[in-house]
Amino acid sequence: MNTCTPSTVRPASTRQSGAYQMRPIVTAADREEAAPLLPPPARGLPPRAPALRPAPASPPPLKRPHELAAWRAAINRAALARADGGRLSVVLYALTGPSGDPHTVLAAAQQYAAAHRLHVVDRIIDTLARDDQASTDQPELRRGYARALHLMGDPASPVRGLVTISQTAVTRVGYLYEAHLALYAARGTALHLVRSETEI
Repeated sequence: MNTCTPSTVRPASTRQSGAYQMRPIVTAADREEAAPLLPPPARGLPPRAPALRPAPASPPPLKRPHELAAWRAAINRAALARADGGRLSVVLYALTGPSGDPHTVLAAAQQYAAAHRLHVVDRIIDTLARDDQASTDQPELRRGYARALHLMGDPASPVRGLVTISQTAVTRVGYLYEAHLALYAARGTALHLVRSETEI
């Protein structure tokens, strides 16, 4: 009689050599999370009809000469009220072309300063080339005027105002002139003109 030796059944986890590793179960939700998020396709919109397009914003109207003069006078009064000892320290400024004479402008500014009891600290001259229209319109591009602005904005400097011949020595462009008046007002500094805006 033959005796059968029962065969040994190996566990499923050890049927293959090496450690058994279970494969993770990947669900559809896992695939959606792993997939890169792509933006929705862009839709090309047709341009609006000219009649439906908004009108371009128009700049605010410029102030009239008498309004500019009144505004500047108020700015100068405020600057004088802040001045130490009630006397404002200023620089004289002249803008000339290649053949201009800055001394005439400075002399007129000096007389104005003396008549209004302004203390003159310095004299600054900008001489522009004949074709330098950018610096003519935008005063901050001029070295001399930029230096004057720096002196008026420096807390260590006593200068709190500028005296020049007329509005055109600052700029001939209306909205830029108004922007500079706003700058003087914000800094508490003064702009004195020998010839007022109404005299141009």
